[in-house]
This record gives sequence, structure tokens and C-alpha cells, in this order.
Amino acid sequence: MALIGRLLAVVFCCASLKAYDFSQCIQYHHHATHSGGVSLFWDHRQVVFMRSMHAPKGVKILKHDPFIGFYLIQAPKTQFAYHLLDIDAQAYKRPLASVSAQARAGSILQRQRGFLHFARFSKPMPVNAVVSNICYQIYGVGVGGHEFIESKYLKRFLQQKSPYYGDIGVRVRTGVIVQSVDPFFKHNPFLEGDVITRINDQPIRNAQDFEWVVSNLAYQSHARIIVKRGRALKTLVVRVDKRHGGFLLPDTFLERFGISLNGNLVITKATRLAPPLDKLQVGDQLLWINKHPIVKPGQSARVALQRALSGAFMQGRIEMLILRNGFEFYVRL
Repeated sequence: MALIGRLLAVVFCCASLKAYDFSQCIQYHHHATHSGGVSLFWDHRQVVFMRSMHAPKGVKILKHDPFIGFYLIQAPKTQFAYHLLDIDAQAYKRPLASVSAQARAGSILQRQRGFLHFARFSKPMPVNAVVSNICYQIYGVGVGGHEFIESKYLKRFLQQKSPYYGDIGVRVRTGVIVQSVDPFFKHNPFLEGDVITRINDQPIRNAQDFEWVVSNLAYQSHARIIVKRGRALKTLVVRVDKRHGGFLLPDTFLERFGISLNGNLVITKATRLAPPLDKLQVGDQLLWINKHPIVKPGQSARVALQRALSGAFMQGRIEMLILRNGFEFYVRL
């Protein structure tokens, strides 16, 4: 407690003089981090957060979001921990710094634009660095380069008992234009090319808005969606499902059936097979859909499969050519 008192005294003293000595926050960071993670105050207790593209070794994982690589790990309690602050107008008026083994005064250049499109800071943000205004409170956690995870996304992860992302049965491209339609999403009313303009009366201006709003729709709730189809506006109502793939995970629309595929579209795992895919099995290779090769030169196999399934759904039928033990046969889905 004596150390934190000295640190805060220095910070508040300097703040009153319109200058911050962020070097004092280096000590706080040293006592609020592990080699693998950052200690945060959450729900009246201390938790250790880390972001990793791969499962951390040698630690006990308490919670994991595989969609975006967020982890809570079990680790010894640190002397200090950080409080999370949302980025608001004041964040652009206060002096800020990237704090790790060094303190580098700087500013927020860009807000986070999606779950994997992190915010940017004007100074380097090493992994587990923090964006701070005074030593004990932060706006985000560094992931390397100049990028950091905003507290808004950290709070979402901490609030959830298990990772959840809402799904309305489509994937969109720039302009919030429907690029792919999930044929296995119940009563899917969308068409490729629909432009999504509003969801539950919220304006959807870009893919970032779409990603955040849809991901936070309540499971099994009904979403009212306005789309522009040609020159007409249409209102569609869908029952919200949950994502089974996407972000860091493969997203072919077959993940809801527990199907995993390798780069050659060979089924390596199938845990929840149900009609109409109960005819498939591990070892099957997916070759054609509706008499056309799934993968064309230069395409990613998994992306090509998603697009082929959507295109076939638009045609009103899905007929798949399968290779099993040297024998080819068709399966109609």
C-alpha cells in the first residue's frame, strides 16, 4: 500500500501541474503483470487476462474465447491490478502513455473497429503493455506493434460465462452487403446482395456496426432487420442463433454440425452430425457442389466452401459430390 500511495501522490501532483511523470507507472506495471498476462480488477476480485493465438502452456486456463484468443488464467495474485476505463471524450484530453518496461507518452490514433481489428496508439504497444492515464486505470491492453485491445472488448469477455456471438445467418462484406447466406440457418430469409441498413431500429452504417450489434443479440430472441433489396426496402424477422465459427475459427457453415475440415476439404472431425448431413463421415472429401468444383485456383478452400454453399442455397438445391475410400457419390442436402 505504501508503494501505491507514493505512485498516486506523484501522478496527482504532476496532474495538477498539467504534466504527468509516467515513469512512476512502470513500477505499478511491474507489480500488476505476470510474464503471461495482466492483472485486472473485475467483480470485486483480481483476474489475470492474456491474449494469445495459441493455447498457453504450463498454466491452468480458467476461461477461453477461441473466436478471438482471449484467456483467463490461474496465476499467483499480484500486488496491484488495473481498473478498466471506457474510451470517452476525456480520453482524448488527458495525457496518456503506453506503459510496460518503459513509459511512452502518446495518444489514441484509432478506435477498435471489430473483434480482431484492434485500436492503435501513437507509440509502441508491446504485448501486455497498457494504455494508461494514471497508474491504476487503463483503457486497454497491448497486443504488439502499435495495437491494443479496448476495455470495451475486455469487459465483454469478462462478463460472459462462456463465449457467445449472436448470428443471423449471413456474412457481410464492405457496405454491409450480404456476401454469404447460411443454408443451415432455420428459415433464413436473406438473399446474397441484400444491404443491411437497420437491426432492431439501430442504424448499421458499416461492417463494424454489424459485427458488434449482431454478436450481442440475445440468443433465440427475434431480430427485426431492414434490408435494401434492389430499390425496395424490406423488413425481415429472424430468430437469433449463435456463431459456431468465424474470427480466428474456420467458418464454412458446417461447424454447427461439429464438422472440421483440413485444407483439402477432408472431414477430420464430426461430432454433431444430424440431418441433412448425417450421411457424411470422417475421411470424406468434399469435391463439388451443384456439379461445380468447390475450390477454384487461388481460393482458400474453406472460404470457397462457404461461398459455394451460399450460392447453391440461392439456387434452391445443394447437391454435393463426395469422395470416400476411392468411391465418388452424390449427397443431396
